[in-house]
Amino acid sequence: MKRKLLLITALILSVLIIVTGCQFLTGTQTTFSPEDSLAVHFLDVGQGDAVLLVDNNETMLIDSGNPEYGHEIIDYLADLGITQLDYVVATHNHNDHAGGLTDVVANLDVGNLYLTDSEETKASKNLIAAAASKNIPISTPSPGTAMAFGGSVINFLGPLNVHEDVNDDSLVMKVTHGSHRFLLTGDMEEVAEKELLAANLDLAADVLKVGHHGSYSSTGYLFLRTVNPRYAVISCGVNNDYGHPHEETLSRLNDAGSTIFRTDLLGTIIATSEGDQLNFNKNGVTPTQPYQDVDNGLASTTNPVSETPANEATAETATYIGNKNSKVYHLPSCSGLPKESNRIYLNSLEEVHAQGLTPCGICKPPS
Repeated sequence: MKRKLLLITALILSVLIIVTGCQFLTGTQTTFSPEDSLAVHFLDVGQGDAVLLVDNNETMLIDSGNPEYGHEIIDYLADLGITQLDYVVATHNHNDHAGGLTDVVANLDVGNLYLTDSEETKASKNLIAAAASKNIPISTPSPGTAMAFGGSVINFLGPLNVHEDVNDDSLVMKVTHGSHRFLLTGDMEEVAEKELLAANLDLAADVLKVGHHGSYSSTGYLFLRTVNPRYAVISCGVNNDYGHPHEETLSRLNDAGSTIFRTDLLGTIIATSEGDQLNFNKNGVTPTQPYQDVDNGLASTTNPVSETPANEATAETATYIGNKNSKVYHLPSCSGLPKESNRIYLNSLEEVHAQGLTPCGICKPPS
């Protein structure tokens, strides 16, 4: 009798475990991040971009990497308990940003698809066809559009024009959660950066998703000084064919005092804004230059005065301007000049060669 009771008890416990397990596996998970928080997942998709925003129960996927990453992203979302997306965004139509979104849209419930107004590509045509087959609303947010997203606000800042270069047609988004701001730039390059600056938009951000995988043709000095990010995230592939991120960009970020996070070195990077805390799941590279908190009035606006020998180049007389950190030299008219404290003023190529400097890829000075 006792043995029979033990057997029945064990059977009941087994049934309870199975039922509980089934509820856990099949039950709908409604919270994907801590309450009243914003989680920004910079996904490791090799030489591409993908950013997942989660605020309370709202979800937005921005880009997806190349087509082969579509199902990897679906699996990543499943691990978080996410089976539907409120918004999917393709910042622009290149394969390394929009390519994987076709599989995502085809396999998940999607509320809205946002596209840029730009030249169509095979990737964008496939994506539009997948969305149309499921009657997913497709639209292009106009610059100046603001939308509520969980407890955050998303502002669409650009592009302000249609460009020859599809990279400059990238949708630019600023996500604000409490006092924390994230600027997401797709592959925007200096042409579109200058347009945003000329429009006198509020570009200041705590976290910058660095444009075009850290290419030297993005993240110009003036743009970077205006954004003034304490943290910078670069999405790029291990040993990629483009040499991303370029030394010029890394140098400029270091000059700005930005801590750098790279997906090729760290994998997926998650930033969480909760209350007054902004935390990362990985440790970034600490800059050698101090960060200057302009918002709190801590940035110096003056430069020390020093005596300069008559034969030494100055800001007014220099033929070339070198960068102490990157060991790159520029023409004085270059858009990628380093900040003042990192400049080396040079009179001649002889002085350039003596310093062991290499020519800038933007202004292409004589060598």
